[in-house]
Amino acid sequence: MDAPYFLFGLSFGFSVTTGFLFSHKAPNWKLIDSPGHRKVHVRATPRTGGLAMVAAVALAWLVGAWAGQLHVPGGPWQTWVAGLGFILVGALDDRFSFQPRQKFLVLLLLSALAAWPWAQKLAAPGFPGIHVGPWTLRPGGFAGGLLLTLWFMAVPNATNIEDAINGYMGGFALILLAAMAWNGVHTYALLGALAGFIVLNWPRAVHFMGDCGSFGCGFLLAECLLRGGGFERPLYALILTAPVSLDMAMGLVRRLRRRVSPFTPDQGTLPHHVLGLVKGSTLWAAGLLWVNALVFVLLAPHPWLAGSYGVLFVGVLVMFNRASLFKLSPP
Repeated sequence: MDAPYFLFGLSFGFSVTTGFLFSHKAPNWKLIDSPGHRKVHVRATPRTGGLAMVAAVALAWLVGAWAGQLHVPGGPWQTWVAGLGFILVGALDDRFSFQPRQKFLVLLLLSALAAWPWAQKLAAPGFPGIHVGPWTLRPGGFAGGLLLTLWFMAVPNATNIEDAINGYMGGFALILLAAMAWNGVHTYALLGALAGFIVLNWPRAVHFMGDCGSFGCGFLLAECLLRGGGFERPLYALILTAPVSLDMAMGLVRRLRRRVSPFTPDQGTLPHHVLGLVKGSTLWAAGLLWVNALVFVLLAPHPWLAGSYGVLFVGVLVMFNRASLFKLSPP
């Protein structure tokens, strides 16, 4: 069996197995997501999905190494240390519920660490520059580092914020990582872990991915998109992440209009609105959001078509948020 499919199968099997085991241990580990006024679920659910996926990928690599089928992904060590930091912060937050500002500062430092080696590459003599449409950008070391730090900060946080309904972010990450695999980036172990997570969550959630899973998936998306051509074609990476980044930007505008802290949680994200549109059906809501993500993936090689669809998508976001944006109702 070829290494990619071997690792996918291993990771999928481990994800299902560890998912069942960890979800049963969740009460002992105090990793339970209880219903609340901001939550859409109505029963206490384990938050062990992220831990199960991390364990699945680690076990798949160990068995792959033993079987001589291991594929170690490329990338500088600083980026992978930062990725483990994101996962650790998410796991600890699932257990201890940190203050948003505390998480923000730690994740900002980790994002800077992740961006550091990529910024050095960007500033290296002879680097051809970044092509964005008809323009070529040549940012220096500081400017490049700032942009890349923002990238590593924005994608995991957008993934975390958008993880509002069962299965959406798991499927979103699966779609984008599959696109990366199609472009030659080795993401098969990650795809297997995500596929196992999604299987366990239908038709009823065994566990949620939690902050450990959402931060981990978001960071890996940011890194894989860079390795998959986003470093040389940033517009392509921006289009793929548009479903979550644009909604996160809309959330910031919504909070500014309400004059509340940008860290204030609410139920104004696109997943919440779509869930209300389909009368609370998680299956329909996640399915519609997955289709939207898939459309962006299919249009990404054609920037003008993707831009047109992006304008339409922003129009939908404005429609859903019109009461907050135009203050048609009290905050």
